[in-house]
Amino acid sequence: MPADKLQITLAGRGHVVEAGTTAGQALEGAGGLAATSRNAAPGAGAVIAARVNGELRDLAYQLADGDVVEPVELGSDAGLAIMRHSAAHVMAQAVQDIFPEAKLGIGPPIENGFYYDFDVASAFGPDDLKNIEQRMRQIVKQGQLFSRRVVTDADARAELADEPYKLELIGLKGAGRIDAEESVEVGGAELTIYDNLDAASGELMWKDLCRGPHLPSTRQIPAVKVMRSSGAYWRGSEKNPQLQRIYGTACRPARRRTGTWPCWPRPSAATTASSAPSWTCSRSRPRSAAGCRYSTPRAGSSGGCSRTTRGSGTWPQATNS
Repeated sequence: MPADKLQITLAGRGHVVEAGTTAGQALEGAGGLAATSRNAAPGAGAVIAARVNGELRDLAYQLADGDVVEPVELGSDAGLAIMRHSAAHVMAQAVQDIFPEAKLGIGPPIENGFYYDFDVASAFGPDDLKNIEQRMRQIVKQGQLFSRRVVTDADARAELADEPYKLELIGLKGAGRIDAEESVEVGGAELTIYDNLDAASGELMWKDLCRGPHLPSTRQIPAVKVMRSSGAYWRGSEKNPQLQRIYGTACRPARRRTGTWPCWPRPSAATTASSAPSWTCSRSRPRSAAGCRYSTPRAGSSGGCSRTTRGSGTWPQATNS
């Protein structure tokens, strides 16, 4: 094989590509990448990441000779987790835009959404959460690009000198003492930082210690919702500082042929007491959060609704429809 060529495998078939080809370019060239702009809202079948030799990678990942490449669709479980993780970054950026003194904890995707922990002077109030959600939507609409770069421990410490919890995670990685949720920050073989870049100018808008992968662009987050906040001890120990944890979720895009996808999780018996809202996408407006049904649990019930309303201006607005 010439030095400027790579032999890779896509969908069980061998392909020869140019050296320096990214996973996204390979998938697009092989017809495996759904035609969608990184500045448009993708459907559930849009390819937003890749598995390379079984490992999840950004579409910008440069391939090596012999790599086996598979597409990761946004509608898949892995794609949903990546999208929610990217939404957690957007939420952390929004918080630091509004509260510049906020220090970052961790922000993993979880079963029904994502959360991010912050060290702030006082607890977040309802108005704070509303402002954070509004800022998140602005960041989504801007189509900022997620860009991965490898850093040394020393470089990461220098860049994140004002983030004490990130510095602690860097030290824990070196000692091999990180848990599953912390691994989204420093669980990779190498230490990496993700930059959020302005799509037009390339200007750095925000950055975070993270192993990835992420969506190519914030614009590919279909819709976001800040759900609630609570206190949480750093690393789960009451001996550590209590941080403020904000929970959010991001809507999975609809598959028209199979009915509806859940946008926001329906309340269970465990969440009914806190009157957690639920959202369900309308089949007729699959990409629009404005086409979702909003339900508030009836007090004392296990998932009943006191009202179901359409057309309310308080619903999350569609960011990419």
